[in-house]
Amino acid sequence: MLTTGEGVVNGLGFQVASPGSLKDKQKSRAIGDLLVRLERAQNWVFEHPEEWAKVWAKETGLPYEVALDAVKLTYGTRVPVAIDAAAIASEQEIADTFAELKLIPRRFDFEEYVDTRFNRNLPASSTAPRSYGKASS
Repeated sequence: MLTTGEGVVNGLGFQVASPGSLKDKQKSRAIGDLLVRLERAQNWVFEHPEEWAKVWAKETGLPYEVALDAVKLTYGTRVPVAIDAAAIASEQEIADTFAELKLIPRRFDFEEYVDTRFNRNLPASSTAPRSYGKASS
């Protein structure tokens, strides 16, 4: 049986950068620019799912209908949100569970790996719609 992660995971994803890049002013500006461009691209995909699905299907060899369904499930409800206290707490809960289940070697403080300077005017993480796909058996 295939199922979704609804009620188990928070649906958040993250962009990752090295500590050295975050400390470098020029690289940090470039990271901020990249995040703005990624948001712009994601918004375009949300507004043009059929156009993106055609391109994606051609590039991957997926049938158009499969690509379109994937675009609608994956991109249609995902929006950039701030890495705020709610997002950090939710990720900490997931990390703690992974540590308890021995899926990762030890417990760690998720907040130590977060940089909130790129939040800009993004909405709160608790307002983000989630996309988990459809369950099937």
